[in-house]
Amino acid sequence: MAPEKEVAPYGTWTSPITSHLISGSSNSFSEVHVHPGNGTIYVVEGRPAEGGKSTILQIKDGKSEDILPKEYDVRSRVHEYGGGAAAVAPDGTIIFTDAKTNGVFRFKSQTEIESLVIPHEYLRFADFDAHPTDAGIILAVREDHRNDIPENVINTVVAIDTRFNIVRTICQGADFYTHPKFSKDGKWISWVEWKHPDMPWTGTELYAAEWADGGIGKPRLIAGKPGKEAVSQPKWHSYGGLLYLSDQSGYHQLYMWDPTSFQTKRVEIKDYRNVDLSVTETLGSSSTYAELSPSTLVVTYTREAVTGILLVGIASGQVIDLPVDLVDISRTGIRRISDTSFVAIATSSTEPQALYRLVFSPPSRILLRESTTIHLPPSIFSRTRSITFPRTQGRNPEGNSYAMFTPPHNPGFKAPEGSKPPLIVSIHGGPTGNSTLGLDLQTQYWTSRGYAHVAVNYAGSTGYGRAYWESLNYSWGIKDVDDAASCVFFLANSGLIDISRVGIMGRSAGGYTVLNALEVYPRLYAGGNCLFGVGNLRSLAYGTHKYESHYLFALLFPPDTPVEEQKKIYWERSPCHHPEKIESPLLLQQGDIDKVVPMEQAIEMEKVLRKQGKDVKLIIYKGEGHGFKMEEHIRQSIEEAEALWSRTLVRQTWKPNRCKIYGLFRNGDWSEVVD
Repeated sequence: MAPEKEVAPYGTWTSPITSHLISGSSNSFSEVHVHPGNGTIYVVEGRPAEGGKSTILQIKDGKSEDILPKEYDVRSRVHEYGGGAAAVAPDGTIIFTDAKTNGVFRFKSQTEIESLVIPHEYLRFADFDAHPTDAGIILAVREDHRNDIPENVINTVVAIDTRFNIVRTICQGADFYTHPKFSKDGKWISWVEWKHPDMPWTGTELYAAEWADGGIGKPRLIAGKPGKEAVSQPKWHSYGGLLYLSDQSGYHQLYMWDPTSFQTKRVEIKDYRNVDLSVTETLGSSSTYAELSPSTLVVTYTREAVTGILLVGIASGQVIDLPVDLVDISRTGIRRISDTSFVAIATSSTEPQALYRLVFSPPSRILLRESTTIHLPPSIFSRTRSITFPRTQGRNPEGNSYAMFTPPHNPGFKAPEGSKPPLIVSIHGGPTGNSTLGLDLQTQYWTSRGYAHVAVNYAGSTGYGRAYWESLNYSWGIKDVDDAASCVFFLANSGLIDISRVGIMGRSAGGYTVLNALEVYPRLYAGGNCLFGVGNLRSLAYGTHKYESHYLFALLFPPDTPVEEQKKIYWERSPCHHPEKIESPLLLQQGDIDKVVPMEQAIEMEKVLRKQGKDVKLIIYKGEGHGFKMEEHIRQSIEEAEALWSRTLVRQTWKPNRCKIYGLFRNGDWSEVVD
């Protein structure tokens, strides 16, 4: 007989998912690579308990082993976000960069680690690819910060000649480069480039050129168009063609270019034309597909922010959707092991992120490494579901938006009869990003305590096709805010939450939405948690790093907008200029070495709110950049948020109430929404 559940108000339940577990017993996987000869797997693992450093873990014969000395931190700093910190060469050696020194190294064995470049604090490297027959030549993206003013930072593709310790520039002139790759026979190279004001998901160009005598011939444009078509993940096929992904149709689809005929054809994947086979790239190390054999590809797809895995016959056209129950595949997470198996960094709807070996004949999933070292009972987890809701808020609401909703759940507790849970609204960063169905321990931290949780995939989110993420253009700070409010009203009208107890949180761009939401809908939200968010758009536009220094423009105003109109939009949509509108307590959390959203943003926001006598708290975490990596800071961040929600969303006692609840629409009219 099951034990009787304890009756306790929502938000007061005790849970085995603690801040210590999340901060100190949970790691992250940023990249995975495979030895091409023997199938040994290498994963780059981030460890909050070790000061946030990342290391390389070898997985072989069922055993896991750190292979690098502790002084190395395997992270790149290119584009500030990093990525592409490691690669496995055709001879099985590992190329990696160290975040502490910016050095580039070749790992041959635990007693033989070779330095490949003279490290400089101002030179950063990433996105490595070794020549297939001449292991002494390595392609890389280099970012030169000798002059650290964004417009003076220089990105190039270079060839590292390890025999003579020479670094030669191969491609230059564009603002950014990713994915430099040798063909399988070493006779060609390819790369992706783009210029301001594009981002890698708005418009890029794929080039190929013949490789000879340590240099390239005349570059040939294969695909892509500034502002119109984004190309990503070029990979050379065994038969000589160049595979790549393009969103020219409105969704990322797969194509192959033939270097002998110079013709391009689409790799037809029947019934999957209107899904994305790639991600909107922020990192050059993205790998969402792989060649298993010359005739077969493994390809991930995303439909309404939920991922799946396909086996695709290139010539036959046969497509098999693998029944592996993995709903969130990492953007860097697919690599070939053999003709019939591959490795994936992935999350299911019932298990946290893990590393898996997947075999397709017969289909099976083998767990290789978990991201958490403490095992939790599956019964504690709440199941997330995707929801579609109508837009009801804003000036001209039309169409639908999307979210991932997770109800409160704890097998040991139930709430007083008739009560409804408080809601935490989560706003993803980017804003060109998304939230998924994958089990997330921080979400479960809240739901196991009796909070409902919803992650809004507002206009501008990825995973729904190009038109959906483009719909935020010129409207950042408006449509995202209104979609979040529409989602709250939808959940309230569905009887799923208590609309009088709603909090909102977000990181980075999500933090910007939090601040705007508290100003535009001041009585809808009882509190806000803004983590390294944007308060002053104009300051950000002229004070952020090179990679995103033009990102704001398309999000805020159309091309050729007069300067005076730009200034007006900056002022109107910058929360720091309207602090008097915020009525609810606000928690600001910020890293002091953040180059993406500088610390001054949070300091200014706190200052203007304090001047207005508002309830605001600012916490600055030393040594943290854009996102918290250290155990003690992750733990404190969670605990500070819990203190906020406990005083703004939790009622220790509950009494049935038939009062009407009202919501404030953006246009200022009060309207009855729930009885």
